[in-house]
Amino acid sequence: FALIDCNCFYASCERVFRPDLAKVPIVVLSNNDGCVIARSYDAKQHIKMGEPYFQIKHRLEALGIVAFSSNYALYGDMSERVMSLIESMVPAVEVYSIDEAFADLTGIADVGAMGRQLRANIIKCTGIPVGVGIGHTKTLAKLANYTAKRLQVHTGGVVNLCGDHERDWVLRNTAVSEVWGVGWRMVVHFENMGIRTAMD
Repeated sequence: FALIDCNCFYASCERVFRPDLAKVPIVVLSNNDGCVIARSYDAKQHIKMGEPYFQIKHRLEALGIVAFSSNYALYGDMSERVMSLIESMVPAVEVYSIDEAFADLTGIADVGAMGRQLRANIIKCTGIPVGVGIGHTKTLAKLANYTAKRLQVHTGGVVNLCGDHERDWVLRNTAVSEVWGVGWRMVVHFENMGIRTAMD
């Protein structure tokens, strides 16, 4: 499986139509500009998810962060474009959310090359940057995707965990809290048992 996940999706959609903001931090606000629901990577260090707009408006201006009102029609349209492109390239697709899809890579000889091709084609045709994680299970594909984004400078946004060495490195270097389906209550339970990494 490959998990294709759009980077900072709502913010990335806004940047597609405002290329002048490619290097400017941005946030997207909820209905009626209530609170922050999306942030570009360069805004994340300054602004938390869910912060009320009226409380941070002056801070955004001081930091040079541009705020957008949400445009769900745009995000839905961009999502359809991304998903259609993925569907045209792989045997089967399971859309997981507005900005995520699992691709079935059964029968594809070089899955790593396919992951790089998916990423390149999506950004070329839609302008949306994505992370691609590949693994023998959906959970491993999720972990691979998390690693692709976390170490984007080193990975180029694509991580393939089908090899034992790569898989084991990621499992050893990923906190158990990052495993798909492990919530904060389960993290506490696991840590009490001495389980701290995905490998544990």
